[in-house]
Amino acid sequence: MTVKTYITFGDFLNFNLKNSLPRIIIFSFIILVFLGLNLYNAERETSDIFRSASIWFAIIVIFMLVRAYFRVKNAFYSNKKIQKEMTYTFSGDNIHIKGETFDGDFSWNTVHKIRENKDWFLIYQSKTTMNMVPKKYFTKSQVSELRNLIRLNNVKAKLRKD
Repeated sequence: MTVKTYITFGDFLNFNLKNSLPRIIIFSFIILVFLGLNLYNAERETSDIFRSASIWFAIIVIFMLVRAYFRVKNAFYSNKKIQKEMTYTFSGDNIHIKGETFDGDFSWNTVHKIRENKDWFLIYQSKTTMNMVPKKYFTKSQVSELRNLIRLNNVKAKLRKD
């Protein structure tokens, strides 16, 4: 099975923001609690504490989102491979990837794990290195076929049930 894919900056940004948002909110909440406790110890009125804390919370979340945007933008535009069209060929033996400036393959038994979410197949070659394969270029039958190939090759995977 062969699939041609292309990742736009918008795709890459959405993927990273969706995966980072829980961490951003949790980190902001921790800072908010810390600020709230410090303001509470300053013996201010409760309404002033909540007003001040909510303003700080909004500022922190906005700052972290802007920071995340620029980090993702830098990561995307500094990686020339990800910006080009890639062709993935999935077979019973291996995965072949061909891009404008590279051509390579790896066998299923070298895949660390695969995670599938609503929009992507994430093929991890190690704990930190992955190939992002957008599902929007797959037909429904190709998605089913890829899931079957993953299962047949006993790859550690978290696949969707739909």
